[in-house]
Amino acid sequence: MLKRYLVDEVTDTRASRKQAFRMFADIRSWQDWCSVVRHARLLNGDWRSGSLLLFVADLPGLPPAPVVVKVQEFRENERITWGLKLPLGSITHRFTFIDDGEGGCRVHQEEWTEGLLTLLSWPAGRLIHRFDTRFAAEYAALF
Repeated sequence: MLKRYLVDEVTDTRASRKQAFRMFADIRSWQDWCSVVRHARLLNGDWRSGSLLLFVADLPGLPPAPVVVKVQEFRENERITWGLKLPLGSITHRFTFIDDGEGGCRVHQEEWTEGLLTLLSWPAGRLIHRFDTRFAAEYAALF
């Protein structure tokens, strides 16, 4: 099966794992601290597997793009994963929160495609990577 990683990076924060996770999970505040998110909210309740996440990506030079994905995994203070599963493949975005042993938290961000969607999304790979790295840098700057 075709698979391509769009991002696989670690961001260090000076926050505890619980604090970093709580700030990340406060989805309504994303637009306040992240320049590439115009709006974000959960469409059907709180963070949990099966919830729908809506965010409007706002990359410079491009029109705002609404994205709706399904929360695939939610483990409080540990991991949030969302994505899309389509007949032609899938795209998955995972954030794992890890204690750094010194009172801070490392956030491992991964996003990848699988199946034919890998080929279809190839042209958008740079844009997705740009969005992901800016999101991570601005998130880390909160602490």
